[in-house]
Amino acid sequence: MLKKIIFPLLAIFVLAGCASKSNTLTILPKIELPQQDPSLMGVTISINGADQRSDQALAKVNRDGQLVTLTASRDLRFLLQEVLEKQMGTRGYMIGPDGAVNLQIVVNNLFADVTQGNVRYSITTKADISIIAIAKNGNKQVKNYRQTYSVEGAFSASNAKITDAVNATLSDVIADMAQDTSIHEFIKQNAR
Repeated sequence: MLKKIIFPLLAIFVLAGCASKSNTLTILPKIELPQQDPSLMGVTISINGADQRSDQALAKVNRDGQLVTLTASRDLRFLLQEVLEKQMGTRGYMIGPDGAVNLQIVVNNLFADVTQGNVRYSITTKADISIIAIAKNGNKQVKNYRQTYSVEGAFSASNAKITDAVNATLSDVIADMAQDTSIHEFIKQNAR
């Protein structure tokens, strides 16, 4: 009877020890929302996302002599599209397929450069996000949001530490988007 319990448990522990670490980072930035504009009456905009990065990796880390590629848990263009939809909805815009102004949020760069020594690590995360606004009248505006975040610590850079750095950088970009009114002013001037 004891053998029937011990052997399956032993097999589970052995298999659990062989399981590889996840190479996926859970990207959940803090979403800051802007103030509502009560003067907006029925202005509809459309929003879509694009990822212009040549490599989908968020970081490449040397672990035990192996180069490990870390990727996002979800598609960043859809994540940022959702963020922009929430922010513009909070401002007072209606989101629809055929808006007076079309917004595209573009991921130009989002990468954590990780260096590790024997006793210290360094993570430098860079983000470059653009919002392209194109009005029906042909007017266009491009607004770039760039952030850099650096952190150092002892020993090695775990996935959790890299995730925190990426989330902090993305959260800063989202806060900048919420505080910036240039796209909002462009829409108000060109949505007629």
